[in-house]
Amino acid sequence: MKKIVSAVLLTLCACLLFAQVSVDPNDEFYSLAQNWQIRNLVDSVPPLRPYPLGNIRQILETVIENGNEKDKEEAQLQYERIFSKKYHVNLEAKITSKTEITDDDTDNSACLEIYPSVKGDVSFSETDFVSCGYGVGFAIRNKDDTDFAPMFTNSLHDSIVDPTEISSFNMFLDMNTILAVGTKDIFLQAGIYRTGFGMFQKDEIAVNSSAYHSANLGFTYLRDKFSYAQELSMIGATASQPDDLEYLSPNKFRSFHEISFSPWDWVSVSYYESVIFGGRFDPSYLLPVPYMVAQGIGGTSDGLFMGLVLDFKPARGLVWSTDILVDDFPVEDFLKLDFDSKYRMAFKTGIIYAPENSFCQRLSLDYTFVTPYTYSHWQYDNDEDATIKASTINYQNYTNGGINMGSQYGPNSDALKFQVDVSPVRNLKLSIVSSFARHANVCESITDLEALEYLCAGENVYSTDGSVFTHANFANPGKPSGKHVNSAWNHLNFLNQSHTMVSVNAGLNGEYKFTSIKKGPEATFKAGAVFEFIHNYGVDNQMFPGGVAEGVYVDEYLTGMRFADGTYYDLTTVDGLVAASQLVESYRKSWEDQLVDQLNLFFSFGFALRF
Repeated sequence: MKKIVSAVLLTLCACLLFAQVSVDPNDEFYSLAQNWQIRNLVDSVPPLRPYPLGNIRQILETVIENGNEKDKEEAQLQYERIFSKKYHVNLEAKITSKTEITDDDTDNSACLEIYPSVKGDVSFSETDFVSCGYGVGFAIRNKDDTDFAPMFTNSLHDSIVDPTEISSFNMFLDMNTILAVGTKDIFLQAGIYRTGFGMFQKDEIAVNSSAYHSANLGFTYLRDKFSYAQELSMIGATASQPDDLEYLSPNKFRSFHEISFSPWDWVSVSYYESVIFGGRFDPSYLLPVPYMVAQGIGGTSDGLFMGLVLDFKPARGLVWSTDILVDDFPVEDFLKLDFDSKYRMAFKTGIIYAPENSFCQRLSLDYTFVTPYTYSHWQYDNDEDATIKASTINYQNYTNGGINMGSQYGPNSDALKFQVDVSPVRNLKLSIVSSFARHANVCESITDLEALEYLCAGENVYSTDGSVFTHANFANPGKPSGKHVNSAWNHLNFLNQSHTMVSVNAGLNGEYKFTSIKKGPEATFKAGAVFEFIHNYGVDNQMFPGGVAEGVYVDEYLTGMRFADGTYYDLTTVDGLVAASQLVESYRKSWEDQLVDQLNLFFSFGFALRF
């Protein structure tokens, strides 16, 4: 009860002060700003979202002055929405029904979500030198909202831990805040908020704006055709099996920086690095130097990712964007044209078309792939002993609070996505989305002996669900370094498994906004329908759970398995290997038997009131 009272008082206090566009990278403004950027109507857009209030004002004023009539009207509406009041009280509610149909069963369920909040943006000077954005409220729901959305969908609300139970509902504090200091060309930002980097909003592969929020400290420099941005994020670390977030821990960090150059209006090139580290704080990652060089000074092996973005505009209103993120890349094998090697990378390419004076606001088509074990670094207990326990905190993988900060598609996946946003009449917006995605569990490709390592490990020590938590190393107790899962370390194994999960979905979402009269409340009604068919649903379940038997090792090699009933398999003998192989096959068969084809139907209705 004290938590509820405190949160209510905090919300009432915020009503007097704050708001939100400059703290939410998924606000509708950023989609419009990107459309104007693609058409070269605005330039010098900060590389990281969200933007300070001064940059938001500059973009809108530029469009109001130089845009066509449709652009001017939209920019003026956004300007009034953001700057007419210093705060807005909001109430959103949505009910979503889900029907799951399999060969054996049909299940119906519903999720009710309520989001009261106060949001706004405030400038503390006429030049916007100091500004802030704020959104504080509650997320109240009777079920997990991600269970009522298609696969590979992240929640857009920052509320996953420490709920207050109210009957059958959970109530979370849902809050973000940001403070910006500086000019439109050089500024600092600090607060707790989400960030995004890349043309494909909510689908980025390096800094995904649909991922969970973090505490951030950022710096951006914009100058003509050049930009530099750096951001330090304080994130949440988890253990190998983070479903209940039992071991959610601090002292995990992500440092990201990028440098962009646009020699002409029709092309832009960006290079970026993102490093994950924890258990210590390394100030060298605050410096504007290559992280690869900084990492080498201390002799550490932090999770280092490098990327390259190329944006090409062949025509006005059209951009072709390609983003390549590399975790590990075997240059020598690549030069030998050997593609069955340890390639850890994510790739995204696609087009976005934003026509002028059209009822079609935007059309996009993109393709993404993520190779096995990308984002999935391992963690040992210490530098002297390469042990892993169920409680071992992973400071290396690319997750925050158990949620991938990169692509929402897990390792060993690819996806093709199409989306078109139209506005056939004023105040009515429709979005048609369709996608085709594949995902396979890479553990289906490991050898029997490697599977035995998993079965002989303790319960919840290793993940074998093929997710970002399935990594490519085993423990090696008593040794300063671990040992590789050889089939993972030496081979690509990209979508070559026998059982591939295929997800096909198509959806239509619409909203109609009733414009306010004499600055009164604004009401928006929303509805949506999504059809989703999943072949081989269940691929992402555990394949080889630990705790089955106790392993007997000579040096680092598994030589025997001892069961609780006294049964012993001597893996140095043919009979022992045969028996162990049959055991592995039984787990593979059990995993295979639970795979089903599933049809999901989602229907949602909701409204939003803004005062």
